[in-house]
Amino acid sequence: MSSNAEGKAQDPRRSLGDFIIELESSGVGPVDTELCHLLWNECAGRALFAEAVLRAAATAGVTVEPESAAFADWVVELCPRLSLELGPGDTAAASVLAQLSAVSEPTAVRALTAVADDLLGGIGVNDPEGVLIRLHSSGMLTRVEDSVRGSLLQVPTLIAAKLRYDLTTTPDAGPVVASLLEVLIEHMESAGAVEPELLSDVLLLARHGGCWPQLLRVTEAVGIPMFLLTPRTACTAFRLLPPKTRANWPGLEFFGTLAEDIDADSAAADPARIRAAVIRHTGPGLLRSRLPAILGDSAPGEDGSGEIRPDGLPVDVIDTVRQLIGLADSGRHGDAAELGIRAAAKMPSVRGRSVVRLLTAIALHHAAESRRALSLLHEIEGPARAGHIDGDFLLPAIIAWTALISAVSGDCERADIHLALAAESSELSRACDGTGSVAARSATRPSGIVDELVTPPLRIAAALRALDRLDVQRARTEFDALSAYPELRTLWVYLPLIARTLAVLSAKSESGLLFVNDDAERYRDSGVLSAAEKDLLAFGRSMVFIALGQLRWAELDRERLSPACDARIVLDVRSKLVAGRNAEAIACADTWFYHRSLSPRSRAELAAIRAAAKLRTGDQAAAQSDFTTAVSLSTWVSSLLPLALLPLTDRSRLVDLTADSPVWAEAANEFAASFASPEQLMERLRRIGSVSVELAEAPQLNVGEAQLIDLLARGLSVAEIAGELQQVPGTVKNRLSALYRKFGVSNRADVLSRARSLGYLTP
Repeated sequence: MSSNAEGKAQDPRRSLGDFIIELESSGVGPVDTELCHLLWNECAGRALFAEAVLRAAATAGVTVEPESAAFADWVVELCPRLSLELGPGDTAAASVLAQLSAVSEPTAVRALTAVADDLLGGIGVNDPEGVLIRLHSSGMLTRVEDSVRGSLLQVPTLIAAKLRYDLTTTPDAGPVVASLLEVLIEHMESAGAVEPELLSDVLLLARHGGCWPQLLRVTEAVGIPMFLLTPRTACTAFRLLPPKTRANWPGLEFFGTLAEDIDADSAAADPARIRAAVIRHTGPGLLRSRLPAILGDSAPGEDGSGEIRPDGLPVDVIDTVRQLIGLADSGRHGDAAELGIRAAAKMPSVRGRSVVRLLTAIALHHAAESRRALSLLHEIEGPARAGHIDGDFLLPAIIAWTALISAVSGDCERADIHLALAAESSELSRACDGTGSVAARSATRPSGIVDELVTPPLRIAAALRALDRLDVQRARTEFDALSAYPELRTLWVYLPLIARTLAVLSAKSESGLLFVNDDAERYRDSGVLSAAEKDLLAFGRSMVFIALGQLRWAELDRERLSPACDARIVLDVRSKLVAGRNAEAIACADTWFYHRSLSPRSRAELAAIRAAAKLRTGDQAAAQSDFTTAVSLSTWVSSLLPLALLPLTDRSRLVDLTADSPVWAEAANEFAASFASPEQLMERLRRIGSVSVELAEAPQLNVGEAQLIDLLARGLSVAEIAGELQQVPGTVKNRLSALYRKFGVSNRADVLSRARSLGYLTP
């Protein structure tokens, strides 16, 4: 093969030695040997073309930089048109590949097969592999080795710049670029994994060609991670988009604003600073404010003009995300899930579908459809793992939400597996960025984009599983980090649940437990709670009231639980035990124990409560048998809480009665990460949760006594109470003395404290 500069003699590819001789004889002046070698590489051995480059640079008075793309793009405009003495197929192939920086051979074949038709009038490339071989042998393609991507093909810099420039002056340029974008974007959409260099080429081709629909498709195929993969190019591609384009395409408006903020914040073209700025600008609570019409300018399924779109579906991923978040914020999780399922089915890109399905799974979790949520997360975990980019949120969020939903729904094995996966990813991340331990990391900035979808569910899952293992210290560490997190949305409901469970397990006094119960109300954040989330709040409060012996208040919260929540049954039986109604507790536990609506964990709790009730009635053998069953079930569900929530005296006696049973070895094996031996596990159960009331001896008050309690709580004196009741002070004093004796106290302050503890007054 050969090439010539227009109007000059044939210029076949030269050897390096002949190339240097021809340049020196051309009159362009002495040329440095190293520079000659660079020119020989980047001009594919074409001496006449190299001569034209040197003359153009000399005329303009600029330094020759053959490997610089900026220099190449500038200088080729001053050089004569480049003609290759190649067949039409090879010429078209060279022009197509010149649009790209460095590509793998499969990508090159894909591009040639799909695009060269536009330059050949439909003839096509019948042997793309042969074309690549010929171009390589002629120097029009060189091989470069990449440590990650392997062997890549690249058109030499100066040749590529000239071919691109020449193509823009032909009428075929538009269709070629459009077809090239189409095939490359389709590849990105279907492959999931993205090559940074290829992404950079596509972004620039789409931006420079004003191909806005194609640019939007890139955002859906790659998403925000494009700013991590190719920081400079992504900012260049999306900065200062035309106002009309931004108005017509919400997705481009979103990425355009983000790019401009990142560019202003990074204050430099350094990729590391740009990546850090991306993480900052997608941090907790920041990303949703960028979504168009997030405050409800249009209802779900409508565009800005209020017109219903076909099938009520949005036009792109960003708009879908906007609608999903809007529905979730209004508590319509079921509607959000159905919208997400329908929308994802119409999205061509792997990533776009995965992001929408992730949000759909979250909506299903809030709607108490754990099985469907986990199924969706399982489907998208594989593709997300295959295309994972360091710093991206998608795979970590899938892992975190799988861990949380599994922990909440009782699939502890899956929860532990995904918590371990998250820990491995965190260790790798810390190794890369030099951060410290898990505890130290809790106070550091997020290590990835959209961290609010990753850190809160992950910490909640870790805290819940720590509570299952009675690892109070780990649960408290996770809780402290979680309570300091700036954006929780409705996940805040787990804070009071975790705080109350911690208090039941570790409080040293009744007043300390009561304080935590009251203080837990301060964690309320934002969002409309679903029925399942309201159940979490009511369950936590009822659990603490039972531990305090405030059975009346426990009952009120228990009645707030949804009919489908099996915690109602467990709380009712637990209340009967604390009230001393042992026969009723046993009968109720027997009635519900094998009911199909009961979860395995609730069944473990009923077995433990029934064992305690039988122990109190003196049936020691039956109590021992039931508690052995409770230990086995607790081991199976991987949670020690069913045992630990029993009053301490009952629990200690039951542990002692069953100490020789082999079930403890099985339990110690299940919780080996926390306990080195069965003896350590049993010792923990003998010490933890010492404050819970064993027996709430609630006096029966008549109407007059209840009224007297209320008057005392209002702070009225004896004289004021006498006036209120229209009785003489002496009668009031006698009634107060009788009231004090009924509560087993001797003064006003103590009777009020006891009345609150037993639920006769609001805490």
